[in-house]
Amino acid sequence: MKRTAFLAILVLVAATGTAGAQDAKKGDPGLSAQLDRLGLKYTLTKAGNYSITYDLDDGRSQVAYVMGSTETVDNVEVRELWSRAGKFPGVPTEDQMQNLLEESGTKKIGFWALEEADDGGYTVYFSVKVPTYLKDDDLSSLLEYTANVADQKEEELFQQDDE
Repeated sequence: MKRTAFLAILVLVAATGTAGAQDAKKGDPGLSAQLDRLGLKYTLTKAGNYSITYDLDDGRSQVAYVMGSTETVDNVEVRELWSRAGKFPGVPTEDQMQNLLEESGTKKIGFWALEEADDGGYTVYFSVKVPTYLKDDDLSSLLEYTANVADQKEEELFQQDDE
């Protein structure tokens, strides 16, 4: 079971490869304009992704990201929103993996994913894939949702407020 759950999440991570023609240093002009209309303050990462910090309840904060590049799935252009919950120092336990898989199954939108770090640890993050044609308010709502879900898991798993 442990290996199956771990492999299932790794398959999800592998399936989230990115593509895009925009210059990473400049970002996506359409996405920049949309975030500007929403009044969201963002920074552009070296990879061309958008980083937005949310101030949450109880003095907590959480960073959410919007993928600057997009992918096309059956003629629908999509991009990823994500937020890190934290980092396991090694391979997550079977119970941790089971928790992430079960919670992914209860979400109406979004899922938990893992990414192996260079130091052998595993970053856990919440990912939401959305069509690029989302209305401004819908994008704003889903970004905030992504940040909140990741922050709750960060507090549950790591008892920290680092992201």
